[in-house]
Amino acid sequence: MGIFLLTMADQLQFFVRGSFSLIFVIISILIGLRLISKYFQYGQKNFISVGLTWIFLSSSWWWSGFNFIANLFNYSLSETSYLILSNGFIAPALVSWLYSFTTLAYEQWKQKILILSLGIAIPYEFILLILIFAQPTLIGWEVSENVISRTPLTLSVAIIAIVIALITGLIFSKNAMKSQDKEIKWKGRFLLLAFVLFTIGAGLDSVSWTSFFMIILIRLILIMSSIIYYIAFFLPDRVKKVLIKEEL
Repeated sequence: MGIFLLTMADQLQFFVRGSFSLIFVIISILIGLRLISKYFQYGQKNFISVGLTWIFLSSSWWWSGFNFIANLFNYSLSETSYLILSNGFIAPALVSWLYSFTTLAYEQWKQKILILSLGIAIPYEFILLILIFAQPTLIGWEVSENVISRTPLTLSVAIIAIVIALITGLIFSKNAMKSQDKEIKWKGRFLLLAFVLFTIGAGLDSVSWTSFFMIILIRLILIMSSIIYYIAFFLPDRVKKVLIKEEL
């Protein structure tokens, strides 16, 4: 269904949901690419993984954002595309984050955790692809323009991924906040805030809100989480001077 076939109220909701999703996706991808680019400056692979983590975490909103653009030209993305875009990058996001987490904080557990996560993620991706083409209703379906309903399978995977990311993010942040280095301590605080905001935003967005206020609020929370995630890894000098100066 194209946007121009919707009622005026549905068109407005589609515009609000799609445009704010697109803004969040663009910001997340730009921040992710910015983090990845730091690898070429510092030569540390974890910059690639933390960048990919955030890009992949925003993947659940790719379809909403990209479909918004397509519908402006009276074209809708296919069922296959929205199932892949909404579900296909959640497992890679978790693996990428666990690589970052273990590299930066628990190197001694890195190999075991990565083998375990890959051992689960790879089969899941294969099953996901098979079901998308063989039995797509087991993955999800489009409720309305830019609104997708997940099945128990994909919803469970999304929830598990978010919970694991939140728990490991809290552990990593807590360790950073114990540091005597004030800059590292503040980075830990920002990372904690980023993960909490993302979890709140993603959790709220699991409900198909029709309220414009809630749609906008949720995406603003997600956008804030992206910006704060970037600050957590690269504390800008101006912010650093103000925050550290206040603690002196």
